[in-house]
Amino acid sequence: MTPKFSLQNVLDIRHGKVELLEIGLGKLLSVYQETKDLLLSLQEEQANLLELLNTAQSGEIDLFEIGALRSNILHINQRIEDVMLDLARQNQDIKERRAALVKAKQDEETLEILKKNRHETYLAEQIQIEARAQDDIYIARAFHNQQQGV
Repeated sequence: MTPKFSLQNVLDIRHGKVELLEIGLGKLLSVYQETKDLLLSLQEEQANLLELLNTAQSGEIDLFEIGALRSNILHINQRIEDVMLDLARQNQDIKERRAALVKAKQDEETLEILKKNRHETYLAEQIQIEARAQDDIYIARAFHNQQQGV
């Protein structure tokens, strides 16, 4: 029977940590994608407002309409800047989470290697024990046969 790996509890904890980091990274990536989609929609809205402003400035000019469009454009521009800052922050969070995930996976892999090496050492020891037992049996038989033959 294979002996229990003495660091199995630590390995289980590290595996759990890796899983939590993977889930957290997935959530961060999802939020990042949603924020990128929001940025794209804001940019489309900005383009639409600029087109409306361009149209409003040609032909008969309505200063109230132009002022309202200009105010909306400034508001959209501010929202775009805020979203871009948010994207930069999220991107940094994603990089940090990925680095933590890589480190956690390396730590887990180190313990997996130790576990594998311990198992291989155990198997090698068992093979040696079996070989010695086999040798003892052969020696005992040879001695017994020698005693019988004499």
